[in-house]
This record gives sequence, C-alpha cells and structure tokens, in this order.
Amino acid sequence: EMALLGRQSRAQKPKRHELLDIPIGSMIELSDAITFETSETGARTFEVTERKKYESSGLLRYMYLLEDEGEEVVLGVDRIGNTNTYEISRLIIDSEDELGEDLPDSITLNYPHPDDEEQEIALKYVRQEIVLAKMTLVNLVEWVEYDIELHEYNNADQGLMSVEICGNWLTFYVGGLISLSDVSIFPAEEEEEYV
Repeated sequence: EMALLGRQSRAQKPKRHELLDIPIGSMIELSDAITFETSETGARTFEVTERKKYESSGLLRYMYLLEDEGEEVVLGVDRIGNTNTYEISRLIIDSEDELGEDLPDSITLNYPHPDDEEQEIALKYVRQEIVLAKMTLVNLVEWVEYDIELHEYNNADQGLMSVEICGNWLTFYVGGLISLSDVSIFPAEEEEEYV
C-alpha cells in the first residue's frame, strides 16, 4: 500500500524543462559554428560541472560550465521575458578579476586577427543594463546563494558580454547567441544526494 502511494506521488512530478536545472554530470553536445570550426568532427561533447542560476524580476538565466579535456565553455540559457521561450548563448570566461573601479559604459576587447596574427581586432561592447539578481551556484562541492550584479553589454556584431559582480570579484563572460538546434542535452539521472 505504502509503496503504491510513493510511486504515484513521484509520477505526478512535473516534467523538468530540459534547458533548466540541467543536473551536474550531464553531457551536452555542441555543434554551433565555433565548435564546428574548432573540432575535427564538427561537434564536441562536454560535461556539466557547475550550474549558476540567476533570478530577479524579469530575469531567469542559467550559466552552465561545460568541460572537456581541460577546455571550458559556458552555455547560457535566458528566458525571454515571462514567456516559455529561451535564448541560448555560447560563452567563454574571458577573465576573472578583483573589482577595482566601477565598470565603464563601454569596454573594448582586443582579439588577434584571424588572418594576420600581427594585427588585432578591437571590439567595442556597450553596456545595456545593470541587473541585481540572486545567484544560486551548484557544483560537486557546494550549493550557495549570493546577491550579485550583472552588467550586460553587447557589440555591433551581436556579440554579448555579461559581467558578473559577486562581492569584490568580477567574472567576464563573452560570446554570442547560438541556436537550440546546436545543442543536444543528455541529462544525468539525478544529482548527488546532498543537492
């Protein structure tokens, strides 16, 4: 009798949206243009090693840290308004720094030119908004909440930069939007018990 009841209540759990709360230990295959150019097979499979969830009024964002053979990529999932549609981005952690002075309204990043290593390309990112949010960080050793600030920048080529300020620590995420069809998710069964 008891077992039957237990089974029923589990069966009624709503189905988790595949892009949200992806469990640590899940595998994610990326086949976007950048992955395509940088991998021999055109696709690459990464393991989810950390999840950040950002929440505030009008904001629901996940940042998944993906790792494969020492290389890290971040998959961003942003809910659009209060809809059930999501924007997907492929980012890298460009740098991490201690907070010095206030962040400026625009930040220019210099990249090596793809055709000429002597040359640099300067990309100017302009701040669009500042969002105060609650961040929940989950990985294999901790589950913690922080109050953070997000400074959202973009450039003329649809490039994105999101700067997370947590305490006196800055994390610069840089990348761009990709399509949901570039992402295949193979969720781990369950996270560790403590989670």
